[in-house]
Amino acid sequence: MVLSTEDIMQISLDLVGWDEVPADSGIHVRADAVETALVGIDLESPEIQLAEREGYDLVLAHHPPGGDPRVNFAPVLDRQVEFMTAHGVPEERAEAAVADLRSRMEHAGHSANYRHDPSIAEHLDQPYMNVHLAPDEIGRRRFREVADELADDATVGEFADALDEIPEIEEALTDAELRLGHRDNDLGEVAIHHAAGTNGGSEVASAYFDNGVDTVLYIHIGSGDTATLQEEYGGEGTNLVVTGHIASDAIGVNEFIDALEAEGLECDTVSGCDIGR
Repeated sequence: MVLSTEDIMQISLDLVGWDEVPADSGIHVRADAVETALVGIDLESPEIQLAEREGYDLVLAHHPPGGDPRVNFAPVLDRQVEFMTAHGVPEERAEAAVADLRSRMEHAGHSANYRHDPSIAEHLDQPYMNVHLAPDEIGRRRFREVADELADDATVGEFADALDEIPEIEEALTDAELRLGHRDNDLGEVAIHHAAGTNGGSEVASAYFDNGVDTVLYIHIGSGDTATLQEEYGGEGTNLVVTGHIASDAIGVNEFIDALEAEGLECDTVSGCDIGR
């Protein structure tokens, strides 16, 4: 089966049962007939040139490299509020927790050279797209399954160990790390805070902890946010598990690749998508 770029986007939506393309995903240079693709977490101008030189029909990136998904990325952060309120965080507190992050993302999109990578693809007539939120949602659901499969009296250390058994995390150079808490702490209520654009930093984690959540999972976090959380919650039995950015992204992207290959698309993987395959 020969796929168009629109077909490929639709496959990503079908995997998670969505009807609309998320704001952080888009087709930058479209194509009607895609039989081969170079697929990676971050594929930018050098990889576009590599793909054109080696004759790939498509460059398929995960992270938004430019265009509308870069400029108008911020709406996907609404999911952070949805995730928090689902765990009992009052909506006003959830909105306040994500306000600074939303402002920073809006400013970053406004200041970015959103034309850089797409314009190179256009110049070379190289089909180019990125699919971000749907694969992350696949990864989020996998993490949720791991948490739900554990015993009611599981410890956070047992949770981290179970996460490390996911092939992408097991193979990666990074492991599931406990940035806050101790391995023998009760796992308790777990919030999987992934597939919402980016991590929520200390403000979002604090909103969870202050409203009864025992364990928060991020796929990455900055050292400053970690230090803030350790200072505020270090002795309170709360836990922050961080699974590793690229390994965690690869979980969902690899399932997406499997679905594309099942439709006959030949995918070569680089830039993190070669983890766990």
